[in-house]
Amino acid sequence: MGAMADDPADSGFATTDLPGDAAELEQVARRWRLVVRVVFLALALLMWLAFVEVTAHERRAALAAVEQRDANLGTAVEHYAVRVLRSAAAVHGLLGSTLAGGADAGRLQLLLIDRLLANDAFASLGLCLPGGGLLRAGPQPGWIAPATCAALLASPPAGGETALLPPVEAAGRLEVPIATAIRDDAGELLAVAVATVPAATLLGIMQSVQLEDDTVVVLVGSDGRPRAAWRSRGGHVASAEGFAALQAVTTASGPATAEVAGRPYLVSSREVDRAGLRVQIATLEADALADFAARRARNLLGCILATLGLAVVYVVLLRLQREGLRRARALQRARGELQALNAHLDQQVRERTARLEDAYRQLEAFSYAVAHDVRAPLDAIAGFADALAPSLAGSGNAQDRHYLQRIRANAVRLDELTRHLLELGRLGRADPHRTDVDLSAMAHEVVGQLREREPGRQVDVSVQPGLAAVGDALLLRQVLENLLGNAWKFTARRAQARIAFQADAQAEGEPAFCVSDNGEGFDEAEAGALFQPFRRLHAASDFPGSGVGLATVQRIVALHGGQIRFRARPGEGACFCFSLPGALPAPPQVP
Repeated sequence: MGAMADDPADSGFATTDLPGDAAELEQVARRWRLVVRVVFLALALLMWLAFVEVTAHERRAALAAVEQRDANLGTAVEHYAVRVLRSAAAVHGLLGSTLAGGADAGRLQLLLIDRLLANDAFASLGLCLPGGGLLRAGPQPGWIAPATCAALLASPPAGGETALLPPVEAAGRLEVPIATAIRDDAGELLAVAVATVPAATLLGIMQSVQLEDDTVVVLVGSDGRPRAAWRSRGGHVASAEGFAALQAVTTASGPATAEVAGRPYLVSSREVDRAGLRVQIATLEADALADFAARRARNLLGCILATLGLAVVYVVLLRLQREGLRRARALQRARGELQALNAHLDQQVRERTARLEDAYRQLEAFSYAVAHDVRAPLDAIAGFADALAPSLAGSGNAQDRHYLQRIRANAVRLDELTRHLLELGRLGRADPHRTDVDLSAMAHEVVGQLREREPGRQVDVSVQPGLAAVGDALLLRQVLENLLGNAWKFTARRAQARIAFQADAQAEGEPAFCVSDNGEGFDEAEAGALFQPFRRLHAASDFPGSGVGLATVQRIVALHGGQIRFRARPGEGACFCFSLPGALPAPPQVP
C-alpha cells in the first residue's frame, strides 16, 4: 500500500471564516451597542431630569418655608405694633375726654404723669394746646416742645385718627411720635395728644426672636418712610443712616427681591390695619436657600457619581462585548478550521478505509492462494505416502516404514496448521451474529465430544448450570472447544483430572466465565505473548497442538467486546476467564 499523509498541514486543505455568520455576528454586535447606548443615555437623561425636578421642587419648598416663616413673623410684628398703637389711642382718648370735661391744667398734668408711669412702652406724653399751651410728662428736654406742638397744631392729624409720625432722635435714640387730634362735638380742635415711643419698642417682639438667617424687619409708615427697623445680625436700627441702607427693602412691594449692600434679599409685605402701616420683612436669599443649596450640592454630587458609574459600567460592558465578539470570531474561525479538518479527516478515513478494504481483499485472495498452493502439494505428499504404505509394509525395513509414518504425520500437521491460519484470518473480518447462547449446554456437548475421542480417560468435569450469553453461537463454540480442549489436553498426566466451567465469582462489572483445570499449568512470568499465534509454553512432543487456539479465543472474545485473562502456576493447573458484554448474570450455585 502507498504512504498516506498524516499531517493536516501537509494535506493542502483550506480553512473558512464563515463570512455569513461573521456578518450576522457583527450586525448583532452593532445592534447590541446601539441598544446599550440608548438605554444608558435614557437612564442618564432620566436621572438628570429627576435631579432638575427635585431641585426645582426643593427650591420652591425652601422659598415657601421662608415665605411662611416671614409671614408668621410679620403677623407677630403687626400684633405687637397694633398693641402699642392701641395703648397710645387709649391714653389719647382718656386725655381728650378729660379735657372735654373741663379739667384744668393741673389735673391734666397729673393724668399725663400717671399714664406715663402706667405704660412702659411710652418715652414721653404730651398735650399741645391752642395758643401755645403745652403739658408734658417725661424726660427733659425731649421732642415734645413748643416748636413741635406749634407744627402739630398747624397740621393736626385728620379726624380722630392716630398718626404714626416719622422717627426723631431724642436722648441718643430714635423715637416715634404718635399723635391724635382732640376735637369737640362741633369739630373744633381742642388739643393734639402726643406720645413718643422708642423705635425699638415698636419692634419689641423681635427681642425674643432667634434667627440664624440674615433677616431685616422694617415698619413703614403711610408716607413710605420707615418708622422702625431691626436686623437679625445687628439688632435695632438706631440712625437715619441705617434706614438709608435699607431703602431698597423699605420701598419694595413684596413678594419681591431687593438688594442690600449688593446682596439679594427676598422681601415680603404685610399691611397693618391701623395708621396705614406696612411691615416689610426681607431675608438674605443665600441664607434662605442655604439648606437647599447643601441638598442640591449633595444631589448634584450623587448625580455626577451616578453618571460616572453609568459611564464606567457602559465602558466595561463595551469592553466585555468587544472581548466576547473577539472570542466569538475566534470561535468561528476555529469552527471553520475544525469543519475543514473534519472534512479532510473524513476524506482520509474514506481513502484509508478503501485502501484497507482493498488490502483485506488482496490478503484474502493471497490467503486462499497460499492455502491452495500449500495444501495441494500436501495432499500430493499424503497421497504418495499412502501409495507407498502397502509396498513398504511388505518389503521395506522398519526404518523406511518409520520415515514414511513421519512424512504422513507432518503432512497432516501442516494441513491442520494451514486450516487454522485460514480460520484465524477470517476472524479478523467476521461480523458476529448475536443470539442467546446457552453456554452450559454447549460446554456439555464439547465435553461429550472429548470423552468420545478418549473413552478410556477418567476426568471429573464440572459445568455450572444456567450459564448464558448473547453472541455468535459458532464463534463461542470455538472458544469453549479451545479452552476445554486445552484443559483436557494438559490434564492428561493427572490420575485424578479435574476440569470446571463456571461463572467468575470475583468478576466486577460484566459477567465473566472461567475454564479451570488441575493440569500442567505454566509460569505467568513467561506468558507475555501467550495469545500470539504459534506461541507455546510446552513442547509439541509433550502436548501436541497447532499453537493458534488461544489466539483464536482472544480474537473471538475481542469481536464480542470482551476481554480474556488467565492465572496459572506450574504443576498446579491454569484458569482462563473471559467476559462477554450482554451476558446474563449467572444463577447462584447450589452447594
